[in-house]
Amino acid sequence: MDEPAKNSPIGLCVLCGLPGAGKSTLARQLQTRHKPFTAVIISYDDVMADDAFKEDSVLEYRDVSCQSENPAGSKTSLWKQHRQQLLQCLEHLIITLLTCSALKPLSGKTEEIWNRFVQCMESQGFISSGVDSEFNGLSINVTSSPVCFILDDNFYYQSMRYEVFQLARKYSLGFCQLYLHCPIDSCLQRNNKRQNRVTNRTMILMDSKLEKPNPEKNTWEKDSLMVDSSDVINMDEFSSRITSLISQVLENPVLPVEDDSEERERDRDVCAANVIHQADQNLRRLISETMQTVKGLVSAKDIKQIAQELQQAKSKALERLRQPIAGGTVHTPAADSVTSVQACFRREVDCIVQRYLH
Repeated sequence: MDEPAKNSPIGLCVLCGLPGAGKSTLARQLQTRHKPFTAVIISYDDVMADDAFKEDSVLEYRDVSCQSENPAGSKTSLWKQHRQQLLQCLEHLIITLLTCSALKPLSGKTEEIWNRFVQCMESQGFISSGVDSEFNGLSINVTSSPVCFILDDNFYYQSMRYEVFQLARKYSLGFCQLYLHCPIDSCLQRNNKRQNRVTNRTMILMDSKLEKPNPEKNTWEKDSLMVDSSDVINMDEFSSRITSLISQVLENPVLPVEDDSEERERDRDVCAANVIHQADQNLRRLISETMQTVKGLVSAKDIKQIAQELQQAKSKALERLRQPIAGGTVHTPAADSVTSVQACFRREVDCIVQRYLH
């Protein structure tokens, strides 16, 4: 095994954009170009298990920095679980590179994704198939040149990309983002030609929720580059800029946080947003169930009026959760506050429905 030098730079480059924006094409073209680093592509489509891409699982994903189960009681989606396991595999590989140790297999819940992860590395010649008896682990075929892992996925939520940044900061790695901008109409046309296509509903929803890199607001997103992929990507135009960006972050890795008070502050804010989002989903679900129940029991005119009143009641309920945050008194709504608001909303729903039934 060609052992990498312990000080060889390692970087993480996140590709973000809608399905069909050209991320995989860009990654492959970048890999074949001459550059001063080794580019290794980690395709989420290849590594994550097929059942993780069920539409409901994908659409349930939301903010991730809050590691505890949310007070609203909904479980972490399968898609989110698989993404977290994939990052565990990547972290395991990074530790191996940094310590020049043997690449041991991961077991347990991550075993299936680990096997796919290894296959992805083997297909690019980064890992040799079979076990190296001398090192009692898998052989990593790299020299002392820098290594940049290209993470190929949609990453349409800021929090998804922030997870990768946290990993880079934890081990002082380079970090950058490439955002592929492409109109939704073009993405839909390209996606519909694929064998494993994403549904139009999911595509349109992703487009509405896509959070572009915002270097002016988030300092951790300062090393970001937008690539216009409306037409065929001209690598002659972007290759030098992308190579320069990655080389720059490899030479200037993210520094560990000494004072993590700002980090904790942000995590609390993200947790609060997550709680409100989950509460919103639960209230929407209750409204949907209620509307199904009253169908056929009241007139069409009354159904429309009931729907309007329920939406107004939901808005007020969520506002009650947001008020303490806006006032700066607390960062995360307590579990009892969420439960109280939801219980109060249920009573309001019953009152509204009963008024029309009688």
